[in-house]
Amino acid sequence: MKTRFFLMTALICLLLVAWVWLEQQYENARLEKYRQLSDLPVYIYVADSSRVAPLMERLAEFPQLRDINLETGLQAADELVQAYQLPISTGSLADYRFPSVITLLFKPLQASVEVKPAVMRAIAEQQIELTDIDAQSNAWGQTVKELAALRQRWLSYTIITAVMLGLLFFFIRLSYEFRFLLLQKRRLLSVADVLRVSTENHRHTWAMLVLPLLITVGGYFLLDLSGYARAIIPLWWFAIPAGTLLAATAVVFIVLNMYFHDRTFMPETRPDAAEEDSFA
Repeated sequence: MKTRFFLMTALICLLLVAWVWLEQQYENARLEKYRQLSDLPVYIYVADSSRVAPLMERLAEFPQLRDINLETGLQAADELVQAYQLPISTGSLADYRFPSVITLLFKPLQASVEVKPAVMRAIAEQQIELTDIDAQSNAWGQTVKELAALRQRWLSYTIITAVMLGLLFFFIRLSYEFRFLLLQKRRLLSVADVLRVSTENHRHTWAMLVLPLLITVGGYFLLDLSGYARAIIPLWWFAIPAGTLLAATAVVFIVLNMYFHDRTFMPETRPDAAEEDSFA
């Protein structure tokens, strides 16, 4: 029976490891989408130089912006000339008036997605026309849609995985206990014997709950400390598999308690007593 118990514990550990691996892949995909968003700059062209300083101060109020870069019109024009190797001298550029260019880059965070509309309103408050803003709206919107679809898929497989793992844990745990009780049936001769087996079953129940979680979560962070993998799963997520196993454990605990209650306090019907009743 001990071998069976450890095999069941190993199975739960393997399922938890697979779940953690799937979550790691989801977090990698999600972070990649945020990195794509952070690589989409917002260009603001300001023709009136008196509006540059107030706009820069207003944008500095948003901590979700990882970079706010200001280039004068002459600097921006000179960079374009050098980038495309145009036959225009720097001196000739000084004869023209170019708008200043403010470049914004967002941090790769969910908060950046949520705050971008507020940033655009702050820009509009400084009387900057929409035609003077290149917000990469199409690329940004497409990536945000992909993020939403990715989260929807995550929610679906998380629910399915939690339900399947909970049911599997419940049934293999319950089958193990009832098999154990069948083997111990002849030894349950007194209330003390029943209580002893009940205590052992409770110990098994909590061991099967704690050991897989301890091994899986501890192994995950040990891999991070050893440099083999980066721990990017948020800590709150581990409450989902822990809650799943805890809920299944509670149901098993209730079922076993009901059995032991009936076994302890319900009178047993003896075969000879049943025969006497039939003759009477």
